[in-house]
Amino acid sequence: MQSKIFAEFGIGNATIFSTEVERGEQEKRVARYILPPKVDGIYMRIWVYKFVIALSTNRFINWQKKGKVRFKIIFGIEGHR
Repeated sequence: MQSKIFAEFGIGNATIFSTEVERGEQEKRVARYILPPKVDGIYMRIWVYKFVIALSTNRFINWQKKGKVRFKIIFGIEGHR
């Protein structure tokens, strides 16, 4: 099974640099910046209160409403192993 990797930089997560690795239904976040071996795209995510807007090279512009209240500004690289 292929792992999806999201290397992120910004404010709002527990650390400024972090990486999220998804494998199937499992998700793990590590407090360091791990670049994916194969890059699929880049993105910027802005989360204010319960609203999230994402600008991506893959999905262009996407917005959604979440149940959690947060403030985040994240730049990321999406890829896989």
